Amino acid sequence: MEILKQGIRYFGFPILFFSSSAILIGYAGNIWIAYSVLSVSILTGMILERLIPFEKIWNKSDSDSKSDLFFLALQPIVAPITGTALAGIVHRLMSFSGGQTATNANGLSLWFQVLIGMFFSGFVPYWIHRFSHARDGFLWRVHSIHHSPGRLYWMNAFRAHPINTILTTGGALLPSLLLGLHADAVLIVGMLNNFVSIYNHMNIDFRLGFLNRIFNMNELHRWHHSKIPAEGNNNYSSGALAFWDILFGSYYLPKRKMDANLVGLFEPDKFPSKSILKQILYPVCKCS
Repeated sequence: MEILKQGIRYFGFPILFFSSSAILIGYAGNIWIAYSVLSVSILTGMILERLIPFEKIWNKSDSDSKSDLFFLALQPIVAPITGTALAGIVHRLMSFSGGQTATNANGLSLWFQVLIGMFFSGFVPYWIHRFSHARDGFLWRVHSIHHSPGRLYWMNAFRAHPINTILTTGGALLPSLLLGLHADAVLIVGMLNNFVSIYNHMNIDFRLGFLNRIFNMNELHRWHHSKIPAEGNNNYSSGALAFWDILFGSYYLPKRKMDANLVGLFEPDKFPSKSILKQILYPVCKCS
């Protein structure tokens, strides 16, 4: 069993990611297959959280489970509406220019379009995320919901204010639309970005080695959830790739293990952790 666990630690993520990528590209355009792949991946991750947890204590339920469930239900509503609305707006605006896009990327092979989409989809969310860490500003109050839990596990990925979801979803999608990527490529890019964004919050003891320079996975992202500003104000990349952190100097991966008790907000006393309504209103009223 220990040999199996070690194998999963080192090879589990690349096997899951690249097999999911192959299925998504092989069945391009089938939205039911796409969502099935993502759903099975999440269920697999939930099992791995129990099999090879990074911190066993993070698998224990705490007082914020009600909030987690609320935001878990909200995300699948807000994100698709945002994507559909933005696609409609961009299509409408492009119709005035004869349907011309920034490039003729639609004519490229599907896998190459996916690579292009994954690369550019992280740029705008990176800067939204980085600006959101200007403490006590509007964007930080929007983003602070995501940092409020004191542990990391799969549901943390869905814990975001609707405004945060609108900004990051729109920011990730816009480059693909402007570049004129095929709808199949846009869907696959979204699924792979979601795959990594969910897995990098999971309480799984993955050990990626050199792949941490490529993928924005949990060995990197858990440091972003540190209560210590010098640690938490790093690793802003959103989606699958860590490239933008490397480019803009915010890549942070120390060799030591993260302290399980140092996850959460920099100033938790200011945040209305016990009221979902106050959390939603927090960006405009600073309810506490």
